[in-house]
Amino acid sequence: MKNGLIKICGLANEGDVLETIAYQPDALGFIFYAKSPRAVTPQQVWDWTKDRVPAGMRKVGVFVDASVEEIQRSAEVAGLDVLQLHGGESAEVIRALELPVWKVLHLDRLPDGFETLPVEGLLIDSGTVEMPGGTGIRVDTDRAADFISQSKLPVLLAGGLKADTVADAILKVRPSGVDVASGVERAPGQKDLAAVRSFIQNARKAFLTL
Repeated sequence: MKNGLIKICGLANEGDVLETIAYQPDALGFIFYAKSPRAVTPQQVWDWTKDRVPAGMRKVGVFVDASVEEIQRSAEVAGLDVLQLHGGESAEVIRALELPVWKVLHLDRLPDGFETLPVEGLLIDSGTVEMPGGTGIRVDTDRAADFISQSKLPVLLAGGLKADTVADAILKVRPSGVDVASGVERAPGQKDLAAVRSFIQNARKAFLTL
């Protein structure tokens, strides 16, 4: 995981995907979780992105307690580069996967042994029992900064970020990257493309000052 990574998540239609690619984030996020209002299918992701994603821009698939077989099959069809796991996936499940994994954590309920998970990086998000991510609820930045300062792994910051708040969050928390979904939307699954562009610009400027 590169430092200063910017990920736009919850992309759910072709137009938003193509416009977002033009703004040059580092990663595109697609949600394969049926209960999410931003859920998409692996075939849709492939159709929207085939031969359109530049080298170095990673396609990230978001999963919640899916089976290894389902994750592998979805990753192959969609052409994913990274797997982002939002559930209670065990170390055994992570080891069985064939792509790099980002494990999502919630600071108010950190699982035992998360420090030893075989992952490329961690992601701090604000989730509820009903909705593991994409809630728009802000993460406690003081707790996030303390967690990141002690982590041996790269850590992405998500949870309630917006175009006008992302720079301050980066400067305070000093994450390895940032991830946004609901904070740059007009409605669930529909991006506010001006906000997407501003988010990427503001985050990029902030990372350059760290």
